[in-house]
Amino acid sequence: MMHGLDTWLWKQGIHHPAIRVVLRNEILFAAAFLLTGALLYAITAWLFWFGVGVSFIVWTFWGLARFFLRHSLGIYSSAFLRIVIVRWLVRFVIMGALLYVALAICRAPVFAIAGGLLAGGMCALLSYSFCTHGSRP
Repeated sequence: MMHGLDTWLWKQGIHHPAIRVVLRNEILFAAAFLLTGALLYAITAWLFWFGVGVSFIVWTFWGLARFFLRHSLGIYSSAFLRIVIVRWLVRFVIMGALLYVALAICRAPVFAIAGGLLAGGMCALLSYSFCTHGSRP
């Protein structure tokens, strides 16, 4: 399963090995909580909304990886800055709308989404530290 996901990420333009491992682990982490939460939603909705919080981090990291792995970081111009600002503004508006729907309309537990956001960030940091630990002298 991991090989298939790695191949798919490679085809999507995620060529850096450390970033691919981190993104793969993030996707698997979010999928595990979303699937478990969907199966147990009648018992507790907390796991599902925790997975939604993790998914927000995955989506953010996915956008960062796809954008910065496509463009050379040595070439900065005002057009490049405008593209970055517009892309992130649109991403924040969409994320804000999704959070509003989750919290106000679906009555999601705030701490479940916040915990998912925190756990998604920690998963990325731990994945990166474990995948690069063996390559340091």
